[in-house]
Amino acid sequence: MYCKRCGAALPSQGFICRRCGAMMSEEQIKEQKKFMRENKNDVYLKSDEYNNNTVKRDYKKRNENKYLGVIFIVLIVIILVIVAILKVM
Repeated sequence: MYCKRCGAALPSQGFICRRCGAMMSEEQIKEQKKFMRENKNDVYLKSDEYNNNTVKRDYKKRNENKYLGVIFIVLIVIILVIVAILKVM
């Protein structure tokens, strides 16, 4: 089944579209309950497997990028100071 509002595939369990948050229509809910009764096997979307996983972030890369940025800025300031000193002479 697909959401009547946004056209995304609806989840196998639950009555709310995961893409737009719209509630399924009464017809869709009845159809889904009937399907679940007839097919005792649980049917899941592939995306259902990944919804409960939390995203792990790697903050080491963020810190490394900060240090590279600071080093870059310091080098530019040193070059500008050297250029300013050479122009004065």
